[in-house]
Amino acid sequence: MGSSPIMHPSLLSRLALFYPDTVTIQVNTPTADSYGEMIPSWANKASHIDLDCSVASEPKGREMKRPDGTIAYDIRRIAIAGHYTGILATMRAVVSGTNYDILAIQHDSHSDTTYLSCEVIT
Repeated sequence: MGSSPIMHPSLLSRLALFYPDTVTIQVNTPTADSYGEMIPSWANKASHIDLDCSVASEPKGREMKRPDGTIAYDIRRIAIAGHYTGILATMRAVVSGTNYDILAIQHDSHSDTTYLSCEVIT
């Protein structure tokens, strides 16, 4: 007996409001300046430009306690329509001009959605 998906494959693509934004994944290709110091240089990853996505705040933030105070991190979860195995934690995501450091990547069990836990870069 064959297995069938729980939902129709085209369901998510028909829900335009489910993924209201687009994300571009970028790779760091550092270049050396005149002193030999490596300067970050970000380039779009092929086939990872303007992917449909939605951005939400993570229910639990992250804090780091230091002697001079507590630092709170703004963690976001980016849901991308599709299964993208080429995304790594060394890359960054750009949504509506906001840059996010990718902290972790997860995929759903049906290979329909890629989830990124990200930190806002300020």
